[in-house]
Amino acid sequence: MRKNIATLQKSPISTGERKVSRFLLFFEDLVKVPLFGCQHCGECVLSSTAFVCSQRCPKKMRNGPCGGTGEDGSCEVYRDRKCVWYTIYRRSQLFSRMRLLLKFNKIHNWDLEGTAAWVNVFKRRIDPPIWFAGKE
Repeated sequence: MRKNIATLQKSPISTGERKVSRFLLFFEDLVKVPLFGCQHCGECVLSSTAFVCSQRCPKKMRNGPCGGTGEDGSCEVYRDRKCVWYTIYRRSQLFSRMRLLLKFNKIHNWDLEGTAAWVNVFKRRIDPPIWFAGKE
């Protein structure tokens, strides 16, 4: 049951993996940070959040907006900004990926913070990205 709601640490991150991770993070900085606002959580769910990093939310909400989102889509914490989940919802409509919003994203494993998501995918610590959403 727990494995369905949280990413469990299957194996400790070795020194070699940390070195590879630092190398891959360099490329993530070049691509994922400017394009998607990547926050280096190590558990990338960009493919299920319409390619908007959900970790940009000040409350780090991974499965939808908090209860304080304004009627105009404003963030509860930073009223001058749109809620990250408002943006995710609008882009999901645009890209026909609405059904992926129903997918439960696992609780964040803070031990993976600052590691490259691709290393964690290949080590099977996290689920791989969802490339095709299928028919709505």
